Amino acid sequence: MTEGHAREQVNFFSNLPVFCLTGGSEVLRADFLDNLAAELSKRSLRMAVLHDEDRHSPYAISLLARRHDLVIVNGEIDLPVQRILCGESKDGGSGELSWPGPGSETVRTFTERLVAKLDEFVYRTPVWGCVLIGGKSSRMGRPKHLIKDDRGRTWLENTIGLLQPAVDGLVVSGGGELPEPVADTVRLADIPGVVGPLTGIVAACRWQPRVSWLVVACDMPHISVEAITWLLSERRAGCWGRVPRLAGSDHCEPLFAWYDVRAAQLFEEQLFTGNLRIGNVAGHRRMDNPIIPEPLRYAFCNVNTPAELSAAAP
Repeated sequence: MTEGHAREQVNFFSNLPVFCLTGGSEVLRADFLDNLAAELSKRSLRMAVLHDEDRHSPYAISLLARRHDLVIVNGEIDLPVQRILCGESKDGGSGELSWPGPGSETVRTFTERLVAKLDEFVYRTPVWGCVLIGGKSSRMGRPKHLIKDDRGRTWLENTIGLLQPAVDGLVVSGGGELPEPVADTVRLADIPGVVGPLTGIVAACRWQPRVSWLVVACDMPHISVEAITWLLSERRAGCWGRVPRLAGSDHCEPLFAWYDVRAAQLFEEQLFTGNLRIGNVAGHRRMDNPIIPEPLRYAFCNVNTPAELSAAAP
């Protein structure tokens, strides 16, 4: 392996919740895994375990890490992953956790430290912004992302300007003209044969499968820095998305929401079954549906008609 390839592998696995489990006997490690699975289940965390007889290709492990909250390889592995040391009483370096030995209390204590580590992985995962455009805009009568405000700036320009400081990268997904000031923004094509917001989100997840996505529809002209900050707060292991709802409403707002890497599988399932309603993903048990604080309520309102446009002032 070349030095450059080794460095690339380290970078690749640095944001993946993958650990190898070493030390102790096979019986001790098996007991640990059984008890850990029970503790993680109480916290609604999903774990995958690979054993010596399993194949450990980096690609296969990365796929598991995009579908589970934690991947543990039972035994040594020649990859730059985190480590769990059985029979050790003190954690090692930043990439090592230790479990001293049998006992339900020791497993509970270890699980608390492990979950804190998994939360770190969530926050280390890059957040990209995806602005959805290209709907029919039949009720508005013109492309909504090209509507201009009093300053002569399009809604799309304003949305991109607000998102850019908060994200690690940004794309526009969908068809339609881009205003000249943002014409060099990365553009993603829709998935062929699919209509609606789902096509844009799936396109983004496939294009960058190792990042989380802050999704914003182009017809929400009053998004704010405060709303973005609130939406990205309280991310955690086991939460595959934050899709908020207004107080007193059962309806969530899936088009101004944050989706974890692992949400991609939910969108693909929707696509596979032919169910194009993105709102169905919002109700998945792994999604958080926090109530939108009243001062931020207006940021989550979309505008669909000329009448709504006329009334769209705070």
